[in-house]
Amino acid sequence: MLDQFIKQFSQNIEQLSSQLPKLPIEKVQEQLQDVAKVTLNKMDLVTRDEFEVQQAMLLKYRERIVQLEAKMLELEQQVAIKNDTKND
Repeated sequence: MLDQFIKQFSQNIEQLSSQLPKLPIEKVQEQLQDVAKVTLNKMDLVTRDEFEVQQAMLLKYRERIVQLEAKMLELEQQVAIKNDTKND
């Protein structure tokens, strides 16, 4: 991901490089920040909050799957016991 950022950032800097020497330092910093923002926006990133929400949801669903698997095993065992008693 860092390689992708660097590549895109470099491409955007190349487009801006002809203007940089003519600008005051404040404008250069502003332009570089803008390039960084544009580069990051082009990447498919999520915020920390979005990541944490998704992580919590996945944990919840994983726990539910474990519960459902245990219930399914219990039901399968009950069916097997009923089938065994019918066969006797």
